[in-house]
Amino acid sequence: MSKKMCKRVKEDYLETHLIEYIEHVKNPRYVCKKCGRVADEEELLCKSKKIKE
Repeated sequence: MSKKMCKRVKEDYLETHLIEYIEHVKNPRYVCKKCGRVADEEELLCKSKKIKE
């Protein structure tokens, strides 16, 4: 993924990549401080912060 998920979702990304998106958000370890999206990998978000476990 070259673009961050934060920007991809705004470009109708979910219409064609819903399964891939679900794989990245079903076990979140990071949250974006800008838009609130979550992901399992830090580099997928534009302003990521680790979620404490």
